[in-house]
Amino acid sequence: MTSARLWRDPVFRAGLALKLVLVVLLVPQIQQQWFVPFLQHAIANPSLDPWSGFLAAGGTPMAYPYGPVMLLVHLPGTLLGMLADWAAGTDALGAAGFRLGLLGADVATLYLLYRLFPEQPRKLLWLYWWSPIALYVTYWNGQTDIVPVALLLLSLLLIRQYRATASGVALGLALAAKFSMVLAVPFIGIYLWRNKRLRSLLRPFAIGCAAATLAVVPWLLSPGFVSMVFGTPESARVFDLALPLGPSLRLYLTPLLYLLAAYGVWRLRRISFDLLLAATGLSFFLVVLATPAPPGWYLWLVPFLVAHQLQGDRSARVLAGGFSVLLVGLRLVTSSGAALPLLQLDPGPALARAGTLMTPHAHSLGYTLIVATGLVLLVQMVRERVARNDYYRLGQKPVTVGIAGDSGSGKDTLSLALAGMFGEHSVVHVSGDDYHVWDRFAPMWKGLTHLNPRANDLQRFNNDVLALMDGKPIHCRQYDHVGGRFLPPSRLDRNDVVIASGLHALHMPRLYERFDASVFLDVDEDLRRAWKLHRDVNQRGHDREQVLKSLERRAVDARRHIHPQRAAASLVLRLMPVNASHLLTAASPDLARLKLLALIRQGTSHERMARILIGICGLHLDVQQVGETGDVEMIIEGDVAAEDIGLAARQLVPGLQEMLDIHPQWEGGMSGIMQLLVLIQIEESLKNRIR
Repeated sequence: MTSARLWRDPVFRAGLALKLVLVVLLVPQIQQQWFVPFLQHAIANPSLDPWSGFLAAGGTPMAYPYGPVMLLVHLPGTLLGMLADWAAGTDALGAAGFRLGLLGADVATLYLLYRLFPEQPRKLLWLYWWSPIALYVTYWNGQTDIVPVALLLLSLLLIRQYRATASGVALGLALAAKFSMVLAVPFIGIYLWRNKRLRSLLRPFAIGCAAATLAVVPWLLSPGFVSMVFGTPESARVFDLALPLGPSLRLYLTPLLYLLAAYGVWRLRRISFDLLLAATGLSFFLVVLATPAPPGWYLWLVPFLVAHQLQGDRSARVLAGGFSVLLVGLRLVTSSGAALPLLQLDPGPALARAGTLMTPHAHSLGYTLIVATGLVLLVQMVRERVARNDYYRLGQKPVTVGIAGDSGSGKDTLSLALAGMFGEHSVVHVSGDDYHVWDRFAPMWKGLTHLNPRANDLQRFNNDVLALMDGKPIHCRQYDHVGGRFLPPSRLDRNDVVIASGLHALHMPRLYERFDASVFLDVDEDLRRAWKLHRDVNQRGHDREQVLKSLERRAVDARRHIHPQRAAASLVLRLMPVNASHLLTAASPDLARLKLLALIRQGTSHERMARILIGICGLHLDVQQVGETGDVEMIIEGDVAAEDIGLAARQLVPGLQEMLDIHPQWEGGMSGIMQLLVLIQIEESLKNRIR
């Protein structure tokens, strides 16, 4: 359903008609006594400091506890209402204009929720547009919290779109509208910092947020502004829940719970956008439930309740419905409400009398039921949205890829392509060349080749890779291929992705069994020899005759020690020239047209992959089953652009997009296809890891 169809949906139109009726008929007490008189005074007496002007005119300090952003939102509708009053000779339309501004923020909130959760638009309409809490708080009780809530949702949507500066500005405006939205700031900051691919967004986000928030600074010099906005008793409610620790010391439980929640989120290694939403919602829940919250605060919970119900089962909807009914039922008889002057009705006195019939014990019992239901919802959200979130469960361990193959088979090339896909900042690469026992000038190479396991410290290679898998740093020396010497050891820290490549990367079972994707590069021998000659002679400066002799001498060890690792790989990639004669005529082997034979162990998603490679990438495929093991063999031929590889990845592995770089460096041609095949293998492995 597109947004246009959303507005045409009968569920939306019926809700809009109801809300328009409520805007016209209902006159909430707090709007009539406080908000609207302040705004009408500000319009009638233009000033850069309407707060001080209102107080000087004898207004109450409780009238408008909001900043300039909220004022800018409310002024247009109120002004239109006042003009309509002047034209019609009435005094009621100014307040209706004020409420039209709230309806506009309500519609904006619905649209933003739809952009965040477009999969179930009809359910979203029922859960948000007809939410009892939203209807009660905004239209009956008359609170204005829908404005900062809409700005917060806008900030979250923009950060998901990687528009960091705009997201920061939106959040800064939310803070300038109502400072309580500061509760979301630490969680967005943790989200950006913990995701290394997003760290570059943290600075522009912070600048945008600070710039928008600092717009309030000039008014801090206004005594009227400070008195009305910061002098309200509402902001002190977070300190009401406390434990006495002696005659003059108290332990404030609400800030304590909030800080513990923030620390728990900080401890996560990676945080997806869904986890950010869940964590932010949990923080709002903790503060609201642990505080004698005014009615407007409960509106903060509504978007996160909607998200929980959209992603949850029937029990989530039952609990949320029960919570809403209990809350609205209790607040109707204990909080200020609205009159219906056009119908000459005022249910306020009757509701107040019903409230007086409720003893303090019954009132406390009702509030206890609300908190109990909210806590059950909170526990369910932690269990369903956080603890069972796939990204949370995967985030505790890195994604691991092992790449083995003969010398010159393209291991480093594939490693670099994968690093470009995930982002260099998120990848730690361990090269088997760094674990040769001797440097190039040692006499032992006269009797051994690099392909012999005894010429490599495989025990340390395995231990180091396993340590990185377990989140521990290592110290590793590096082999300089140009000078043939080892460089001093350097520290390699843990990272989100571990790539281990080398001649013997799949040699030891205790290592290769833990790889999420184990790849063996089984390149056509003529192509491999051409690549190795080109690399060692042109890039590393070796003598051509020496390279040819080395190739002949290594052939026996390759058959004995390298090729058997093919059986341990979950993905075998064999590159071959389309026409072998092109290797002899091409100026470089890199210019020869290639085809790829991919052996995919237990390739469960090969049919969909084949359709997308053909339909999106325009490739020619020949697919067949290999025996009865579920293995699949694909022969892939054709040219493909990097952009098409990226589009295919978004179609094939949408769940892994948050693990990739913001702008993944997709390759064209066979390198891009290999990127895609490895990514699919990773997804299959991670699914098994979750199970």
